[in-house]
Amino acid sequence: MALLTPPQRLAQLLPGARHAELSFYQEGRGATVAVVTQGQPERRFHRLYIQGVSNTGDAMPSLRYMRIQALLPLLIHNGEPRSALVIGFGTGITAGALLRYPGLEQRVVAELLPAVLDAAPLFQGNFNAASDPGIQIRLQDGRQALLRSPQNYDLITLEPPPPSAAGVVNLYSRDFYQLAARRLNTQGLVAQWLPLPTQNTEDSRALVQSFLEVFPYATLWTSEFHEMLLVGSPDPIELDAARIERRFAQDSVRSALGEVGVNSAQALLATWVSDRDGLQRFAGDAPAVTDDRPRIEYAPWVRPREINRVLPELLNLRHPPVLVNVSPEFRQRMNQESRNLMQFYRASLHAYEGDREAWAREIRELLQVDGGNPYYRWFVGQ
Repeated sequence: MALLTPPQRLAQLLPGARHAELSFYQEGRGATVAVVTQGQPERRFHRLYIQGVSNTGDAMPSLRYMRIQALLPLLIHNGEPRSALVIGFGTGITAGALLRYPGLEQRVVAELLPAVLDAAPLFQGNFNAASDPGIQIRLQDGRQALLRSPQNYDLITLEPPPPSAAGVVNLYSRDFYQLAARRLNTQGLVAQWLPLPTQNTEDSRALVQSFLEVFPYATLWTSEFHEMLLVGSPDPIELDAARIERRFAQDSVRSALGEVGVNSAQALLATWVSDRDGLQRFAGDAPAVTDDRPRIEYAPWVRPREINRVLPELLNLRHPPVLVNVSPEFRQRMNQESRNLMQFYRASLHAYEGDREAWAREIRELLQVDGGNPYYRWFVGQ
């Protein structure tokens, strides 16, 4: 006799979903997809689970890093980007952010699971990406999307499940990056999500090493307290402040990023962490993740305290970005935005360490300087 567990009961068994309400549940050939609703009535948010693994959601931290995941590489692109591919639809927030960049003529998404698309209307902030005719959605594996099509792109940005989730390592391997590099136009960029708490620091080094072994020009950005963003290219990446500011000034871009606390080109560039030299110091002699040595897939998953180790180490790599066409006033404001962001990160690390007094002190000082920032305000319930 088989005993079946009701889906609502299954929701209570999902990691981090206790007391949540099951909003969507679908069993498909590829995976089980669930969406839960959490939070207080005035601060409700949704979380996406695939095969019981929390992938992401639509709370402010997720909204911020996914908007940056799409728009930052387009804004810093050295050419005029016309085409972009998103691998992994997820909540649709990254794909939807592409709709806010006016210069794009082709927006393609590769998503393996139809159920993920069915769940998309539940998520806030994705600009109805699943049904917008400006996005072409291909129901196929991300690597197959690159292997089966000769098309090249100006941007390939990845929104896969976390690297240590089962069956995902082939979107973080050196072999995958070699394939992606072959599908880039001249000056094209690959942007890879690098979550921090889902694997240990040594595995993070291996993930960075895989990226470095393919892209001679590699940069690191902090898209959110819990996330980093690797942006790489076979070609040099020049940061032209005047061009970035001009692109940022487009209404749709400015509003999309302003909603997540990035209210200027200076604030965007304040998320810069390091170039290739710093990344090489971090990666050290770690072995690259490859298709035939997918060690990350067998690592213990979700290490919430790991961020106290890896984030300070990565932030210690920080140095000012090399900019061209930059005014003293631009640089001065960028430096202030950078100080604000680092103060928020210090406060957040205090919170992880349980030092409530230090957290409150840092946050109070930060809000006196940048009290209108919606990203910072979200963490204090405003």
